[in-house]
Amino acid sequence: MRAFAFVVLTSLLAASGLRAQALKLPPIIRGGLDAYKQGGAAIAIATWLKDSPIANESTGGAQAGFERIESAYGHVIGYDVLQIVPFGPHASRTYVTILYEKGPVYAWFDCYDANERSIITGFLFNTKPDAILPPAMLAH
Repeated sequence: MRAFAFVVLTSLLAASGLRAQALKLPPIIRGGLDAYKQGGAAIAIATWLKDSPIANESTGGAQAGFERIESAYGHVIGYDVLQIVPFGPHASRTYVTILYEKGPVYAWFDCYDANERSIITGFLFNTKPDAILPPAMLAH
C-alpha cells in the first residue's frame, strides 16, 4: 500500500508541475525574491532589472508600488511559486505569490534566457489575483 501511495503522490506532483517549478525557476527571479526578503524592495528591483530592456521605465514605478504595498501589508516574509509557463525554449512567464505579514500579493515575471543568463523583460504585481493570474488558475 505504501508503494502505491508513493507512486500516486509522485504522479500528482509531476502532473501539477510542482517538481518542475522548483527546478526551472529562473535564477534572476529567485535572486530578486530572496533579495527582497533579506534586503528590501530596492535591492530586489535592482536584481530583477539588471541588464533588462525595461530598467529605465520600471524602476521608479515599481519602487513606489512596493512602498504602497508594504505600508498596507507589512514586511515580506516569503513567496510561493505558482506556475512557470514556457513560451518556447528561451522565454517564460512565472507566476508567484509574494507573502507579506498581512496578506498575499500576486505577480508575474516574463523572463528571457540568452547567452547563459536570464533577463526580466516584464513584470506586474497586484493585490488582486484576477489582475495577475490567468483564468485557468482561478477556476479551481
